[in-house]
Amino acid sequence: MTLEPGAIDAVTFDVYGTLIDWEAGIRAFVAPHLAREAPHAPPLDEWMRRWEPIQFALLTPYKPYAEVLVRSFEETNTSFALPSFADGSTGMVRALAEWPPFPDTIAALRRIGRRRRLGVISNIDRALLAQTLGTLLAPITMIATAEDVHLYKPDEAPFRLAIERLGIAPARVLHAAFGWRYDLAPARALGLRTCWVNRGSSPLPAESAQPDLEVPSLAALAEWLG
Repeated sequence: MTLEPGAIDAVTFDVYGTLIDWEAGIRAFVAPHLAREAPHAPPLDEWMRRWEPIQFALLTPYKPYAEVLVRSFEETNTSFALPSFADGSTGMVRALAEWPPFPDTIAALRRIGRRRRLGVISNIDRALLAQTLGTLLAPITMIATAEDVHLYKPDEAPFRLAIERLGIAPARVLHAAFGWRYDLAPARALGLRTCWVNRGSSPLPAESAQPDLEVPSLAALAEWLG
């Protein structure tokens, strides 16, 4: 079934990677740590490739995301035989508030929010999320987090909570996200319409659920919604 803009009453977003440039934020924090350990430290790209699956594995069983950040930083360093100091691992948590929004995020949210309800479905702790949302100045009226249900995406529980809090039929809600692994399949399974925000023009992995819509940016999504 073709998706039409008029069929959408609310838009929910993944936050880190979709609204916020989480990769730039993590790189900015990690790069100086690796520089101090040169020449024994790996290249930053290699550190990032090692960190992401370690972080993903730590999501189960549930623990606060602040703890996930601390442990994933420490375990990634350990895997490279690098030292990990307390101020470094906890510093990664403090740095999260400084992770930048993508350049089009704020304008796109404000444009979309003129005609549709906005919500976020995030794997972050509520206290950390509040720091981020305070910088966006957007009319976000629904928040559902992993902390609320003690389960992380791609589990369906955060999405079920979002649907309940929105009080809108799932078929009239569009969930926009960059993370096909975390977002597209559970959102689609619960009847939400889905939008893949593919900023890097990457091919969609074969194991991913197919989105109803693909856009190269939030600005493009705002334009499509009208």
